[in-house]
Amino acid sequence: MANNTATLRQSARELVSASVTEAATKGHEQNYEKLHVYRNGTVQWFESINKTDDVIDRHADHFTAVKSVVTVGTGGYACNCDHCNDTGYESKADAVADAVSCDLSDLEQSMLDTFDEIPNGYFDDEDGIR
Repeated sequence: MANNTATLRQSARELVSASVTEAATKGHEQNYEKLHVYRNGTVQWFESINKTDDVIDRHADHFTAVKSVVTVGTGGYACNCDHCNDTGYESKADAVADAVSCDLSDLEQSMLDTFDEIPNGYFDDEDGIR
């Protein structure tokens, strides 16, 4: 009988894939947000003013940041993309919804490629260097 238990890596990869639309939406928001992947297989958004801000991995054996797969946001007061600047929308939410309704496969592939660079041994159920 096959073992159907998902690894933390598999579970986290699925969560990253499920976060693509949210990443595209957050790309139109003020400040920056990073999608962090934690050792326990969870993912969480972290908002910051600076694009290079990180969350410290307190479970690592050395000083390092929690892995992240994407950084999105305007870094400024407001988004200035064509959709957000178009006055034909009733609200900014409508403009953003239209902007993220397009094909997001390139964004998803980029996020998953970055995820796949996370070294073996990172997740709590993997043997390796912490």
